[in-house]
Amino acid sequence: MSQASFPSDAFPAFPAVTLEAPDGWEPRAFAGTVLALIDDRGPDAFSPNVVVGVTRTVAGHTLDEASAAVEEYVSRLPEVAPVDSARVDLGDRAWAVSEFAYTTDSVGTVVQVVAVTVVDHGPVTDVVRVTGTATPADYETSLPAIRQIVADARVG
Repeated sequence: MSQASFPSDAFPAFPAVTLEAPDGWEPRAFAGTVLALIDDRGPDAFSPNVVVGVTRTVAGHTLDEASAAVEEYVSRLPEVAPVDSARVDLGDRAWAVSEFAYTTDSVGTVVQVVAVTVVDHGPVTDVVRVTGTATPADYETSLPAIRQIVADARVG
């Protein structure tokens, strides 16, 4: 009988991800994420946040493919208004970054920054997705903080 285990050479561990929390932001666990920061505004208000997800894909999955998946996600959002998208080098890694606004049923309009990068692990590739969300009311305060969190994200 053979055995398989995680992590191992055949099933590598997910990449480490580090976010720098601005003053007032705190780490918080959310289902479906590996890491999150929140500027907690209490139960009656939307709290700006940045969440990190990691998706395992086939070996050789490219940044172009990861970026195309984000663009597909954005295209399906209700009342979406793209702001900007670009390829950037953050630290020692290439990222695809998109910024856009759209309407949600629960909060109304939100602004999101989504950044993706890929990490090759031999038999697999991991897509790291950092998503920051704020409301237009927080545009001048939280959105710059979110952009800085994304720009300072470290993946390794």
